[in-house]
Order: sequence, then structure tokens, then C-alpha cells
Amino acid sequence: MKVLGILGTPHTGGNTVLLLDAVLKGAEAAGAEVEKVPLAGLDLNFCVACGRCYSKGGCGFDDDTELLKAKMMEADGIVLAAPNWMLSVPAQMKALMDRCSLHVHTFLFTGKYGAAVATAGGSGEEGVAEYMNEWMRICGAQTVGIAAAKAAGVGAIMDQEAQVAKAVDLGRDLVAAISEKREYPDQAAAHAEFSERMKALVMHMAEKAPFQYDYWEKMGWL
Repeated sequence: MKVLGILGTPHTGGNTVLLLDAVLKGAEAAGAEVEKVPLAGLDLNFCVACGRCYSKGGCGFDDDTELLKAKMMEADGIVLAAPNWMLSVPAQMKALMDRCSLHVHTFLFTGKYGAAVATAGGSGEEGVAEYMNEWMRICGAQTVGIAAAKAAGVGAIMDQEAQVAKAVDLGRDLVAAISEKREYPDQAAAHAEFSERMKALVMHMAEKAPFQYDYWEKMGWL
């Protein structure tokens, strides 16, 4: 079992990594093989909405994003971690999300489980964590929860001992969910509703986006 942690901030030694490391520590203690990938310093091109992924199944950019996509597809569990920057995630994390548009249109994370970590200097950390979880859900994954905390300084969070313990528990729960093939009825209902809207789009775009149409047909979703 593999759990991949993606650190979506330029600061590799700050508050966010403190919580991410705790989640990965819990996952590893529960028996998972874990890997952490910081986005800082990677070659991440911005999506230009060319539509190539929908029509041909591959991206026009050959950069580190493609390597990250492969790592995510190999993982059973994905943990996204980012601070609250202007009520959302930093540009590095958003660039990765945008480059995974095909994952949304074809639900490539189906069968995977996710969790999210977020920190903030003032507020909004829970909203940012839920945003990352929602992104994983529209890619087809099920999410087990969040770890969110406010900063108390550089590399320090408020109520640190308790928050780190909660993050460790989240990592353990992520592994348990993967092992149990846990189902979340509320998430399944939301996905079914979203899938119907996406089906209509896929059928409408059939001629311009044959790859995603063929994928849906192969999966028996049409």
C-alpha cells in the first residue's frame, strides 16, 4: 500500500510540512509505504486549456507534473498539503490541480482515498483543506478527513502537540480506509450527481474530445 504526500508550498520547512509529516508518520506506522514530494523547485507548467488531454489522452507539456501524475496513479492514498494563501492554495498546488483536468473528466482517482492538510496565519485553513479534498473527490477519490491548524510562528502551530496527534490519527485512518475499502455514502451520492452532469458534457464533446468519450465507453458509463 502506497501513500503519497504532496507538499504544495514553497516553504519546505514550515508549518504545513509539520502536519503533513505527522499524517505520513501515522500512515507509515499503520503499515503503508509513504513518500513525500515537495512541489517547490519542480518544473510545473500552467495549464493552457488546449484540450489535448481530452482529445488524445496526454498533455502537451513534458515536465515534472507528468511525473507527479504517475506517482498519484500509483498511490492508494494521496495527502495534499498547503497553506492558506489568499483564501486558496499556493500557485504550485493550483498548477498541479489544473493540469489534472482529465482526472476530473474521467474520474481517474476512482478507488483511491485522500486526505488534506492546511495551515493558516490567521484563518481559513479548514476551508483550504476542504477545497483540496473536494478536488480529489471530483477526480473520483473518497476522502477521509482533514488536518488543519493555525500558525504560532515559523515551523510552529497553535496547540501543537494535540494537532500533531490528530494528524497522526488521520494518517492511520487513511490507511484503515484503504484496507477496508471503506465507503462514504454521502460522497457516493455527490459523485453520482456530478457524474450525471459530466456524462452530458462528455457526450456533448464526443467529436472534439474522443479520448474521454472512448474512456467512458470502455468503462461502461455511457
